[in-house]
Amino acid sequence: MSAGPAGTAVVRRIADLLMEIVGEDRAWSDAVRPDTRLDGDLLLESHELAAWSLALRRDYGDHVDLAEHVASLDIDQIIALTVGDVAGLVTAGRRGDAGADRATITTPARS
Repeated sequence: MSAGPAGTAVVRRIADLLMEIVGEDRAWSDAVRPDTRLDGDLLLESHELAAWSLALRRDYGDHVDLAEHVASLDIDQIIALTVGDVAGLVTAGRRGDAGADRATITTPARS
């Protein structure tokens, strides 16, 4: 995910959406960075991930389907998934790939 102003704005917005879902405060949201892992750092529960996916679809369109994306990952990729990866999914969906119905990102397994 780009560290530029546009990338930072997307990370901030999706962190704020997640903050609302998990019931945390502004300090929590402000600590979320692109390299924050959904599993290892945020300890997201499946119902929180599903609610976040719905909020992302509501705000960015049906082509941004986090739940579907996560379902396509293997366990190592899920463990490695970051807020920056989610922001990449959002921005890929906004750009719209020519001829593609859905935006996808590849999350490499981390050692």
